[in-house]
Amino acid sequence: MAWIKRTFVALLIVVLLLAGAAAWLLMGIDVNRYKPQLEQLAAKQGIALRLDGDIGWQIWPNIALELEGVKLAPLPQPDQPLVQAEKIAVGVALMPLLQKRVEAQEILLVAPQVELTVDKDGRGNWELLTEAMEAQRKQQASQPPQLQVPTEPAEPGAQQLKLALQQLRVEDGRISYRDASNNTEYQLSLLSVTADNLEPGGEPGLVQATAEVTGNALAEPVSLNLDSTLALDEGLNGLRLQPLELTATSGEAAAKIYLRGSLRRTANDQPWQIQLTLNAEAQPLRPWLAVTGSELTTQSGAALTKFTLETNIEGTDRKLDMTPLQLQLDDTVFAGSAQLRNGDMPGIDLTLRGGELVLDDYLPPPPPEAEPQETAEPTPPTPLPLTEMRGFNANLDLSLDRLQAVQVVMDRPQLQLTVDNGLFQLQKLSADLYGGQLSTNGQFNARGQSAVARLSGGLADVEISKVQGALFPSERVQVSGKSSITWSGQSGGVDTVELQKNLRAAVQVSSEQLYLSPFNLEKGMCQLVSFVEKTTLPERQWENRTRLQDLRANILVEGDKVKVQEVLAGVENIALTGDGTVNLEQQDFDFALGLALVGEKTSASGCSVQNSRWRNRPLPLRCKDKFADAGAGSCKPDSRRIDDLIRDELKYKAEKKYGDKVKEKVDDLKDKFKGLFNRGD
Repeated sequence: MAWIKRTFVALLIVVLLLAGAAAWLLMGIDVNRYKPQLEQLAAKQGIALRLDGDIGWQIWPNIALELEGVKLAPLPQPDQPLVQAEKIAVGVALMPLLQKRVEAQEILLVAPQVELTVDKDGRGNWELLTEAMEAQRKQQASQPPQLQVPTEPAEPGAQQLKLALQQLRVEDGRISYRDASNNTEYQLSLLSVTADNLEPGGEPGLVQATAEVTGNALAEPVSLNLDSTLALDEGLNGLRLQPLELTATSGEAAAKIYLRGSLRRTANDQPWQIQLTLNAEAQPLRPWLAVTGSELTTQSGAALTKFTLETNIEGTDRKLDMTPLQLQLDDTVFAGSAQLRNGDMPGIDLTLRGGELVLDDYLPPPPPEAEPQETAEPTPPTPLPLTEMRGFNANLDLSLDRLQAVQVVMDRPQLQLTVDNGLFQLQKLSADLYGGQLSTNGQFNARGQSAVARLSGGLADVEISKVQGALFPSERVQVSGKSSITWSGQSGGVDTVELQKNLRAAVQVSSEQLYLSPFNLEKGMCQLVSFVEKTTLPERQWENRTRLQDLRANILVEGDKVKVQEVLAGVENIALTGDGTVNLEQQDFDFALGLALVGEKTSASGCSVQNSRWRNRPLPLRCKDKFADAGAGSCKPDSRRIDDLIRDELKYKAEKKYGDKVKEKVDDLKDKFKGLFNRGD
């Protein structure tokens, strides 16, 4: 075994000789000579480079230059560094080093820190750096051209610095972001990066990176993992991703982004040309809402389980086209296109066509019924985000095969909306709604100190019970039948309460046949006839509803109050007229109706009017009640107006019988009938 010992000793002697030679070479190269050169090169770019320590040599595990206490800042403010690192090690090639040349092949950054801040005016500190670099470039461009004197070729032993980067490593990096304008803060920590073959024009290299993201808007930290194969073009004017895969996890939340393509520009002053294929998915999606502090309680536990996005991205950093674009939310698939604009006014154009979407699954469950309180606290107003609604443009065209929202089913709904710096214009909102057709348009202007809104449109041949259930739900008062509705309204204000208070709208309702429950207006007519003619109300089984024929109604909405200015309808052989109010805040109604008999009987099985003077003459009926208490007894003869009719009838009879003594007899009869009818409301 002696040969093994001798071999080991020989190898040890060789290593010691090489180490001694390397040490002799390193001591002969004064790398601190590059320190002013590096600082001057940075200053020419508008960057203040500060090296607190000397540039030294590292021998093990490989030969490298070490820079300690490195700081980068805008040239006008060198004491406010954006980037700093405890140590930067630059690995050098051995063979060029033997010829007294320094050729950098590897860079190691230990504990680099990047501080990004935005002040209350929305100005980022990195803008100071870019402005300083731009000012330095303009200053150099304004200087007269200098005569270039050819220099003698460098001697073989002269010290030279060359960058042929083969590997980049980052250990324990940190990037901080603070925005004072909206009080947000994020930090990317534990940053670790390993990148190979980063020499421009070289072969594609592998890049791997990991990090952890925290912030005041994140309930839990998010772990990031990046794997990519990329290549840099000559002059750093191009980047090829072949491909890039980024995964993000936080507890049960998981997401993945897959990119393949390139970013290129023809020159440093030209825009970047982007051509990428993007695939992204989040499965499950719901945990991400908890991570971002926006957890939702939905009516369906199966909602928000899956989200995917597939598209091709082409364009520049000023305008990107995403065509085709395919989105999937749970079981609903959308297809279309999009365009993102990053000009003086950012904007988006989006066209999507989708299948069936049950929006109710994504809405919160209805709140439990609260116990009645004597003094319910008013709902505080919600301010309108007028400022946030400005500063961008948009063109949206969205449609679905079917949409279910708040228990309303719409077939082929379509929304066309344009946004112009705070002016929202609803060009079209249409849908097939319960056998009818919805069509409406409007405008919402958020450019001023307060919003101004208007809306007009109509519903043609729609089942009115579905509309009532969505807008004015009531367990006792029910309206059914096919109807057509048109409306035109406007409002304005700075919060939701003002919008409701300032609402003014005109609504017209028409229907060939409508059913109203639980009221029977024919029964009310017969009660009126029995009162005025002192006859007995016919005994029959009265239906708990009224059929209104050829209904026409004009409605005025003022805030929470709905005024029915005019109602015209037919009820069997009865002509109905009237008006009234509906108070949505108080949840009650009050209608004054006039029922006029056309013919001798109200219906084939109804009551008859013996006195011809009561025919074709509106008899007063009042329908008044709370929504919760409405029933068959809500409509009664209107005693206030019946008294006037009785007086007229008594006067007529008195004049016919007594002639000149009519006044005396009328006064006598008035005393006899005083208090006969209840004058209560």
